[in-house]
This record gives sequence, C-alpha cells and structure tokens, in this order.
Amino acid sequence: MTRATKRSIEAPRTAGLVFGIAMAASASAFAAQQEGVASTVHNLSVSGPGEVRSMTETEICKFCHIPHSAVAPTPLWGHELSRAQYVVPQVRGAAPGSRQAAPQPDGSSRLCLSCHDGTVALGDIAGRSRPISMAGAQRLGRGRRGYLGTDLSGSHPVSVVVPDGDVSWSGTDRDMGMRSLAAINADPDIKLDRSGKMQCTTCHDPHVDRFFVAGRVPRFWVKPTVEEVCISCHELR
Repeated sequence: MTRATKRSIEAPRTAGLVFGIAMAASASAFAAQQEGVASTVHNLSVSGPGEVRSMTETEICKFCHIPHSAVAPTPLWGHELSRAQYVVPQVRGAAPGSRQAAPQPDGSSRLCLSCHDGTVALGDIAGRSRPISMAGAQRLGRGRRGYLGTDLSGSHPVSVVVPDGDVSWSGTDRDMGMRSLAAINADPDIKLDRSGKMQCTTCHDPHVDRFFVAGRVPRFWVKPTVEEVCISCHELR
C-alpha cells in the first residue's frame, strides 16, 4: 500500500472520529443543560418542582424550544410570542441632560417576556391547536412569582446597546459609570447578544438557578451576589 493510498483511507476515519467527538461533546452539553433546568421552576413539565406545571406533558424543553418550524430560529424558539407594547424606563438621551424612552424589548428579552408578561398562556406552543393544560395557572398574573406584566418602567432597561465605557462620566457628580466593552466581554458569566445589547439573559441564565437566595439573590442569577452582576458592567467612581 502506498503512502498516498494509506492517507486517503485514514482521512475519512479521522474526519469521522473528529465529528463523533464533536457530537458527543454537544450531546453531553445538552444533557447537562437539561439536567440543570430540570430542577428549576423553568421546568414546566409534570416533573417540575414549582407550583405551576403541566398536568400531562413530560418533555422539559418543549415549553421553550421546538426542533422544527420555530417561531424564532435562534434558539429554535417554540413558545408563542407576546404582541404587547411595553411601558419602558427612561434612559439618557444623546443631548446632555436629556432623557428618552428605552427601546422596546427585542431578542432574547422578547422571548422571556412571552411567558413573563402574562399575556400568553404558558403552554401556548407553536403548532398546537390548543395550549398545554397547566396546574396552578394557565398564565402568569399579578401576584404570581415571575410575573412582570407590560409595565417595565421600574426595571433595568433591556435591549440597549452597551457603550464602550462612559466618556460623559468624567467631570460630573455621578458616582457610577460603565466599564469598557473589553472588560465586560472578558467576563465569562456576562453575555451581551450579537448586536452588543444587554438583554434579560445578560444577568439571568434561564437554564441554571444555582445562586438563588430568597429575598437576596434573584432567580437564575449568573453570579453569587447582586452586586457582582452590577459591577460586571457598571463601574464605581
């Protein structure tokens, strides 16, 4: 057997091995993620630990994700989206001292709000003729944990492009500015979206709830304390 022939035989084997390792790693990561969400209140299947959960559905991922005909292609989103217009907080405008309304939520924040604004049934999954029947509540409402409603004016703005530092900070009496984008992006726990926007998923990981402490640390927080998340983007003067 010539060297060339041997290489032509070994090349597909090597490619197949690499592909197999990649698929195994992907499957392992998916399994770990599913195992993580299974123990959280985002598990809305019959096995979920929360008071709100399905009466019949056993699949955990189905309430948010769908393999085909996704509502939003990334991340294969399967839950029906809200059509609400939100009351948003005021943010600094372009002119010195001016204020303007923050953008309407988009990206992953819009996905989160499809359950958390209370306008869409929790079991309203794309492609189904009727929502999955739920115990506890068919949709989140006032007084229910996790309910945000459509008035977000008292919340941190989302879907805003994060600036690279804060040049307007110096020479003012403000005690808080912004860190550089390089510093923010270097933090493995803090994730801006592809457009450089701060979204719900910048501070919350919907699949893991390891830091929750009632009255102290919010649900699905990405760091052990509230302060650690704040100063990942903000910088004290």
